[in-house]
Amino acid sequence: MSSAAVSDVLRGGPFQVAYVVPDLAQAEDWFGRTMGVRYFERMDGVVLGETCRHRGQVADAVLDLSIGYLGDTQIELVHPNRGDSIHQEFLDAGGRGLHHVGFAVDDFQATLEHFRALGMEPAADGYLDTGMRIDFAYFECSDAAASVIEILGLDEAARAFMGELREKGR
Repeated sequence: MSSAAVSDVLRGGPFQVAYVVPDLAQAEDWFGRTMGVRYFERMDGVVLGETCRHRGQVADAVLDLSIGYLGDTQIELVHPNRGDSIHQEFLDAGGRGLHHVGFAVDDFQATLEHFRALGMEPAADGYLDTGMRIDFAYFECSDAAASVIEILGLDEAARAFMGELREKGR
């Protein structure tokens, strides 16, 4: 994939804006009252295990997630429940709030290889498959004074699920 092709994919803008929060219920309430997010789908106990890596090692973490939509932009709230993850590292470093911006890409492998060709290795990557498959890779961009970038590969079932959530929030 050429540089131009990747920038064309990312030029469509972020699919997701994600926040790491110490309390999901409090964050859901705030985003509802302040930003007008009407619906959140809660997913407690999402296990990052054998199919996921954190800093090159098999991940052993559990996350609680809440997903809503503000217009067509997904708002993801992440609460690290246990284990090592880039989300827990963020909280441990005193971070709260905006953590990463996610881009849903049509060709996950080619986009991943493009970032690697630029010398960017994922801090965390892998896939979740719960009847729908979501491939992911997080790239730290602190050298550029930017948030983490996540690329997401969504199969048809995952895209349909995200579309249903978006409609519930309208």
